[in-house]
Amino acid sequence: MAHDGASLEVAHASVKELIAEKLKYLVPMTIVFIVSYVGLTIFAGFAKDLMGMKIAGSVNLGFALIALNYLLSWVLAIVYGRIAAGKFDPLAARATMEISGRGN
Repeated sequence: MAHDGASLEVAHASVKELIAEKLKYLVPMTIVFIVSYVGLTIFAGFAKDLMGMKIAGSVNLGFALIALNYLLSWVLAIVYGRIAAGKFDPLAARATMEISGRGN
C-alpha cells in the first residue's frame, strides 16, 4: 500500500500526540511512586525509631506506610487503566487508522 507524504505526516502527528498525552500522565505518576518507594526505604534505614512507633495496637508506623505504599501502587494502576481506556486507546486507534491509510 502506497503512502503519500501528507498521510504519513498526519500519522506521525497522531503518534506524537499519543506519546505526549501518555507522558502528561505517566511522568507525574512515576514520580509519585518513586518518591514514595524511595522515601519509605530511606525512612526504614535512617528513621528506625520513627518507623517503630506504635500507631494502633501492635501496628507500627512502618507497617502502615508499607501498606499505604501497596495501596498507592494499586490506585495508580487503576487510575492509569481508566485513563488509558478513556484517552490513550482512542488516540492509538486513530493513529493506527491513519498509519494503515484508512484514516483519510
